[in-house]
Amino acid sequence: MYMVNYTSDDFKESLKKSNIVILPIGSLEAHGHHLPLGTDIFSPRTFCKLLDEEIGDRIWIGPEIPYGQSYDLTVYPGTINVPSQVFADYVYWVGKGMFENGMKKLIMLNGHGGNITALNLASEMLMKLGMDVLIINWWLDYSADIVAITGAQGHAGEDETSAILYYDSKLVRMEKATKNLIRPLLNVKFMGRAEKIYEHAMSGDATKATYEQGKQIFKVLTARLISDITILESGKYYSQN
Repeated sequence: MYMVNYTSDDFKESLKKSNIVILPIGSLEAHGHHLPLGTDIFSPRTFCKLLDEEIGDRIWIGPEIPYGQSYDLTVYPGTINVPSQVFADYVYWVGKGMFENGMKKLIMLNGHGGNITALNLASEMLMKLGMDVLIINWWLDYSADIVAITGAQGHAGEDETSAILYYDSKLVRMEKATKNLIRPLLNVKFMGRAEKIYEHAMSGDATKATYEQGKQIFKVLTARLISDITILESGKYYSQN
């Protein structure tokens, strides 16, 4: 149920169907020479579309947040950075508004690694209101499933490129796809980090990407998402075994 498609009256009436809302969150950021700036927006958008098709009467889908924290890659054209402190406050107020409108459970469906710090901060603040918050970083939380399909992951690498080929192959410039096999030894912040580690604004091997891999990623991970949503619906978040 896409919130933007409902009138105020219909939204109020339909709240009886679900108190869970998904907030798709991305970033506007350079992804190699071959992928669109909206890559981290398009993947959560696709998951939401598939979820709506399969379990649309069980979840609300909020409007996507297209900007995020992307300090490192601001050296590459088209990247927009929102500092973590500012971004956390913004997401908190969006989540608070959802909570006050009757949606007691929030899924932050995140498409961008730079957002993680801010989303953790926002979730802690929302939890204090009484809201149940689940953060899903799809490429990270379901990494094993992805690697089983593509064999490797990377920023604008084989997995992300395959995902966007599935989303809209016309947006992908495969003739410009390249690879960057540099891997950091430690998560150290240092001047010039992006140019050193994310050469060409990417990592991994985009040349191996295919539409079929992207299709399989979305199929397998959508099933995982539905499983996690079912647990959230139940309210049973832990096991005593």
